[in-house]
Amino acid sequence: MLIASYGDDVSDLLTVLRHNVDFGLPRGWEVEILVSDQWDTPHEKHALWQQDALVRYLHSSSKGRSQNRNELSKAARGQFYVFLDADALPKTDGFLNRYCNYAASAQVVVGGTAYMPGHLSERLRVKVGKVKEEILPAKRELQPYGSFSAFNFLVRADVFEKIGFDPSIITYGHEDTLFGIALRHHCIDVVHIDNPAYHMGIDTDVAFMKKTEQAVEGLAELVNRGNIDEDVLLYRYYLWAKKLKATLLLKGGYNLLGKGLKNRLSKGKGPLVLFDLYKLLLFSAQPVKVPRKMP
Repeated sequence: MLIASYGDDVSDLLTVLRHNVDFGLPRGWEVEILVSDQWDTPHEKHALWQQDALVRYLHSSSKGRSQNRNELSKAARGQFYVFLDADALPKTDGFLNRYCNYAASAQVVVGGTAYMPGHLSERLRVKVGKVKEEILPAKRELQPYGSFSAFNFLVRADVFEKIGFDPSIITYGHEDTLFGIALRHHCIDVVHIDNPAYHMGIDTDVAFMKKTEQAVEGLAELVNRGNIDEDVLLYRYYLWAKKLKATLLLKGGYNLLGKGLKNRLSKGKGPLVLFDLYKLLLFSAQPVKVPRKMP
């Protein structure tokens, strides 16, 4: 178990993972739990966490979630890695057992994301997550690479060592997008199963909108680097608009409506279609250079 943290209190997560181990694993399986924390100083509870013999706490000076995950893999000793975000909480006590049962027959297994009923359900982050992330495996399997999420997944150690996360991604967003694209380029099978973890770290509406802007601006940079393809839905919508010669209209729409939309969404108001519209308008306002396709 590899948990990338940034000053998070992972006490509840570690308790649930211990319950998972006590629940039972298939014969021959053992688990170690590594927490790599990029906060400036070690967490005040780290000594308490390490009283569990399964837990190793690492204090990292690296920057960015990609690099943090890569360093976790170097410290790990197993043949399989289960990456779980620090603000996750496995939904069932059979969470690890289920991953073990799938590991032998798959290179990458994505468990999925869920939102705990009633937990901060009025916030925009939950409303967006329930529509765009809380998706049944059968639907995720239709686009196995485009649906990849680094929030909760298992990967074979040799596969991860071949690909890893792009260490140049330091700001919020898209390290999992690039990892999913890399999996496809290397023809690595991705299996989606029903083994979700709850997303518990719910941003305020203002904080979520700030992260959304960072992610959209970061996506534009990745497009300009030639790292993004049409599997990314927002970029696909932009290309459709470009084909219809509507990108200048969208840029003008951002100048006219962007501030108002952002203020409204930052107060948790409006339907989700306004959130998608804001992202498209913001992306269109970036200096995007669409790479030419090979003839």
